[in-house]
Amino acid sequence: MKEFYRAKFNELFSEFNRYLIEHPEFTGDIPEGGEVILLDKQDPGYNRYVLSQIRDVSPEHPVVYIEVGKLAPMRSRLRKPVVLSSAAAL
Repeated sequence: MKEFYRAKFNELFSEFNRYLIEHPEFTGDIPEGGEVILLDKQDPGYNRYVLSQIRDVSPEHPVVYIEVGKLAPMRSRLRKPVVLSSAAAL
């Protein structure tokens, strides 16, 4: 299960970085040097895992908890894929 939660964290972290690129004003609410903890209210098991991974944080690195809310459905960027026969693929 630990690997599942790590994979989920990596996905949320990637999405959060994309969000920050599109909404740089959001960083104004995050103290410089802050330790960002991404939480998902829909998954208490994930939250317990992430919170258990927090190490001792120095006062110079305040902890900021961010509830990620909902993820929009992933969409494929493929356009007009075509199934090829084995002979055509070679």
